[in-house]
Amino acid sequence: MASTASANIHITPQLGFTGGGIVKNSNDEKFDIKPSESFAISIESDLQTSRLGLYYSHQSSNVESENLDSTIQYLMFQSSIYYPLANQSFTYLGIGIGGSYINADWSDNHTGFAASLFGGFEYPFSDSVSFTSQVRWLGTVVDNNTTTICNLPSSHSTDCRIQFDTDWMNQFTMSAGMVMTF
Repeated sequence: MASTASANIHITPQLGFTGGGIVKNSNDEKFDIKPSESFAISIESDLQTSRLGLYYSHQSSNVESENLDSTIQYLMFQSSIYYPLANQSFTYLGIGIGGSYINADWSDNHTGFAASLFGGFEYPFSDSVSFTSQVRWLGTVVDNNTTTICNLPSSHSTDCRIQFDTDWMNQFTMSAGMVMTF
């Protein structure tokens, strides 16, 4: 970790797998947003033994058995603290706050407050490249009082009503990536 006088910029692209999020239809049947691949990027700067920066995440998925598409994006300000381990590697814990944008076939586009907690491991290959792995909880405020009419695939003969199951949608992601330090 660098001191604030010589703060480094860290750019971290990551690939992962994100799951979580529940919707229900007018018959109170619950359906999960299918776990799927996701990608994220963070841009951070050193501040003593921590980092401050921005985090962006994107997941495209659909609702199980209903084949209704959804895209969930997060943009957050985040802070993490780093703890040294052997071999110049680090473990870290962090928090983030910001917003999410949900674009789904079955719902009006929705922007809401979002938060995250995360932890991970970073192993340096050189002074400028490290491997990282991370586990992250992502939560977003959603409006479950809005019931949206959705069009089912042509195999169904009627329309449906679908909505979020709760006021707070939880997702979890596991990812790995490379930290490039400048």
